[in-house]
Amino acid sequence: METEIPLSKLQDDVYTALKSWHEASTQASPLDYLQLFQQARLGGISNARQATNEILLEALESLAVEHKKEADLLRRHFLDEMVMHAVANWLNVGESTAYRKQQEAINRLALIVQAKEARAREVYQNGLEKRLKLPPEVQLFGVEEHLNSLLDVLASAEPIWLISIEGLGGIGKTALANALVRQPGLMSRFANIAWVSAKQQEFLPNIGFEQETSPTLTGDSLTDILLEYFDNTIPLTQSPQEKRITLTRLLKKVPYLIVIDNLETVVDYQTLLPALRQLANPSKFLVTSRHSLRAYPDVFCLSLTELNQIETFRFIRYEAKVRGLPMLAGALEAELQSIYEVVGGNPLALKLVIGQISVLPLSRVLDSLKQARGKKIDDLYIYIYWQAWHMLDPASQQTLLVMPLAQDGTLDQLLILSQLELDDLSHALQQLASLSLMEIRGDGLEERRYTIHHLTETFLLNEAIKWQASL
Repeated sequence: METEIPLSKLQDDVYTALKSWHEASTQASPLDYLQLFQQARLGGISNARQATNEILLEALESLAVEHKKEADLLRRHFLDEMVMHAVANWLNVGESTAYRKQQEAINRLALIVQAKEARAREVYQNGLEKRLKLPPEVQLFGVEEHLNSLLDVLASAEPIWLISIEGLGGIGKTALANALVRQPGLMSRFANIAWVSAKQQEFLPNIGFEQETSPTLTGDSLTDILLEYFDNTIPLTQSPQEKRITLTRLLKKVPYLIVIDNLETVVDYQTLLPALRQLANPSKFLVTSRHSLRAYPDVFCLSLTELNQIETFRFIRYEAKVRGLPMLAGALEAELQSIYEVVGGNPLALKLVIGQISVLPLSRVLDSLKQARGKKIDDLYIYIYWQAWHMLDPASQQTLLVMPLAQDGTLDQLLILSQLELDDLSHALQQLASLSLMEIRGDGLEERRYTIHHLTETFLLNEAIKWQASL
């Protein structure tokens, strides 16, 4: 993801902004794509010209610390409207030299703005990840065209308010949506962003895994979630209708982006789509789903397919390098082809297989995988998961089985649920992570959260728990 703005563009835009210092206020600004601009607006400056000038003023103050004369040059010419001939006299140089010095000053000023913007974006991204509880950011392969296409749709003011990312389980729908909301270009497009996770199934202790026959995310529940995201001043005593009116008014005033991840069942999206249509425009909704919404003409659908062979090889080598598997990272293409022929280009399936290769010799994993050749993706997942399950020691199996009760759970929660000693649980977590059966995330050195992919959860509660119950 590109986070740094090209310096040449910033130099041109800073110059344009300086020239426009005294212009009447407009809704546009040459710097309106900056997170610094959005911060100024969120700080209460509704005037685009004032917000732009505030960015320039702070940068000029920073420039003056080490290059006072250059900062004074820009102030005199652009802020005080001193003609360049007078500026040259003040500098005691020729006018052409004054213009050259001005360009040097603008270049330094642009460097300062670039550095401030990089810090602002880092803070924004960290805050966004914490507030939205986003999945960990991952390296993506073969999706650049998809990402650009989605960015174009989201940036457009045209009436495309509902967007769907579709594809098989594990194909990377959530990862693509995750990468999308992190794009700096969305900062100037939407007033705010929300990420809502819709789970299609529920695990009940002592009962098991139940497929929902009613929608897990309704218009009323979505309204409550979004009001908590965007406006937590709403009284809890308001009726559902009053809350819906409040949310509609909010989303109609300025554009918001709402991501609804894992809208998996037909009953879910059939129930929710009418509510989304009422709330959209200018706000936009992006859903990820294994079911296609192409039957709905007002939904822009982007279908993800498996990685091609070239991207699959790149994916395997990258994952192998990250996991410290140099032999796999440098494997012959014929060896990688053996994996591709069985697993295909499904990222999650590939990660699970690579996890097994981190423990077993490649030849043994390949021999085992040959039995799964040609299986449908759902059957292939079950096969691969069973292979991984039998590689786990009892403590790791016990930890994995309680994960549906502790999605995004803490270490303390897992200690209680697993009833393991700390040393045994720590070893189990390391083994599960090495096999790609668990994701670990957290900020800083203290906070750690543990989660599993919803397909891993499906395997546990549809397959593994039945095996455990039969013992």
